[in-house]
Amino acid sequence: METKVKENGQASVNSVKADKTPRFVAGNPVNEVAKKTEGKGVAEPPKAESKPQHADPSKADLKEQLTQQKHALNLDETLKLVAELSKRTALRDRYKGYIDDLAGFEEAQRESLDELEDESAFQFCELVITDNNGNRFITKSPSVIRGTVAFISGRLAERLAEVEAGIVLPA
Repeated sequence: METKVKENGQASVNSVKADKTPRFVAGNPVNEVAKKTEGKGVAEPPKAESKPQHADPSKADLKEQLTQQKHALNLDETLKLVAELSKRTALRDRYKGYIDDLAGFEEAQRESLDELEDESAFQFCELVITDNNGNRFITKSPSVIRGTVAFISGRLAERLAEVEAGIVLPA
């Protein structure tokens, strides 16, 4: 007989005799009983802890579910994925082109002045913003143009990072 201690401190008696013979050594069955039980059933894999289900699953939960679901894409899904990646790659190239053009413009302004001061870098530039109705905003202020260039550079870099983060191949 074997006794087991419960969590509350009371002992209970187990009338079934415990089988203490080793069944496996280094993952291999040792005796005939283990060999028979090994062939009959496959051990169930341990279940992952289930998170409480919310009414609105978060993006992290959805991403986790998608990464767990690995299925082969059929031809239509593959072509759709390739087309989407092509669009995102073209958008990435466009943003990189904008960034390179703006950086080249800044460099050309600095080189044309032969001065190291950043104050006069955009001194002979003009910023024009036009809408579809023909309304125009024009300024020649170097500080406004410098600020606008800095803002546009930062915004393009942010958008480029967002687009690059979206270009992934499913596993």
